[in-house]
Amino acid sequence: MKHCKALDKKIGNKLSFDQVLLKQRRGLTQSVATTFVNPFSYPIVGDDESLLTALDHIYSDGALHTYLHNIFNTNQIERLSFDFSSVAHDVLQFALENTLKVALVGAKPGLVEQAAKNYQQMYPGLNIAYHHHGYLNEPGMEDGVIDELNTISADIVICGMGTPRQEQFILTLKQRLSNPALLFTCGGFIEQSAIKADYYHPLVKRFGLRWVQRAIMHKHVRTRLMQDYPKFICNYIFSQFKAK
Repeated sequence: MKHCKALDKKIGNKLSFDQVLLKQRRGLTQSVATTFVNPFSYPIVGDDESLLTALDHIYSDGALHTYLHNIFNTNQIERLSFDFSSVAHDVLQFALENTLKVALVGAKPGLVEQAAKNYQQMYPGLNIAYHHHGYLNEPGMEDGVIDELNTISADIVICGMGTPRQEQFILTLKQRLSNPALLFTCGGFIEQSAIKADYYHPLVKRFGLRWVQRAIMHKHVRTRLMQDYPKFICNYIFSQFKAK
């Protein structure tokens, strides 16, 4: 984690996030790229100076990272995640109230379509003007998606491809969209929403046990909890003391 202190200083709070939405209401002069880091993605973003510099806003997605951050840093933060336990509702409700065009890019083919239907059932009248799966691996596919986003003049793009692919994609959009837009990464949010519109059980959200539900439902989450998270704790604490 070469640039951990630079990353820590850039992590914002809820007030900062609310200002992101206000920027759109007042009129954007350029696209705004926002991402969320957790114990898996924090070292990836923290090791990539170009990525870190180009992202406009970064927030802490995870109670563990938020807790550690607030021990070692003066800029106190709260957990913000792009899901319905946190800021996803704020963004979609904002889009609905301001008649904005929303685009979804992420998840597997078939799942993104179901997620779009679920969002529109939750927010009747929400304009999901475009959706595409997140596997843009074939030559020309990414360019084609960007061209289509320009055609519809998307106001908000929500991208879930996993780190660092999703951050790289929204930064490409930041440079190539003709209509300035709010660009958000969302990790597994789109796929989770295809499984169930409001993915987390109310008690899970109330007691902050999202990681438990995801570990039960997804093998890759169990792997991260057992392998990546313990490594993150050690590396994070070490990097904080080393940076002092």
